[in-house]
Amino acid sequence: MRQMRLFIAVNFPEEIKRTLGAFIRSLSQIPSDLKWVREENLHLTVQFLGNVPEEQVPAVSMALQKSVTGIAPFRLVLKGAGAFPSVERPRVLWVGIGGETAPLLILQRQVQREMGFMGFEPEKRKFSPHLTLARARSPYGFIDVMEKAREDTGKAFGTVRIDSIELMLSDLQAKGPSYFVLSRAPLS
Repeated sequence: MRQMRLFIAVNFPEEIKRTLGAFIRSLSQIPSDLKWVREENLHLTVQFLGNVPEEQVPAVSMALQKSVTGIAPFRLVLKGAGAFPSVERPRVLWVGIGGETAPLLILQRQVQREMGFMGFEPEKRKFSPHLTLARARSPYGFIDVMEKAREDTGKAFGTVRIDSIELMLSDLQAKGPSYFVLSRAPLS
């Protein structure tokens, strides 16, 4: 029985990924101990599912379709930068999400509810919409990266119309993960 590492995400258009990729490349010039997310992997995680038996994927896809019921497309604005849990103890460097976040929060709750019916554990932490740019292996250089990130984030990275969410496969490899869309649930 093959296990598949799955998560549910909002994906972004290529032009937004290119803009954020250029931002990552400028920040990565600063000496630090950060592992940068590859441009093509930028996404907003709605719920991480973990290892799922391959034969369960169709049922997960059906539950994902149910989870978008009653949610119309909405707009998000990518702007700002920050750190989890804090700049002093960084683990993640992120770009913030603004705009029409109320439908996103409803969507996330509905996804968690439908996945909960299938036995998936809800996230323990409160949902905090963001795009991960990098993970800190140590604090080395983080303050300098953060200063540069804050200088450069006065502007928004773009506004995006969200009209679907996707069930994603994470294929872990030596060079880092690759992500693949397994199914898409369009917002109506």
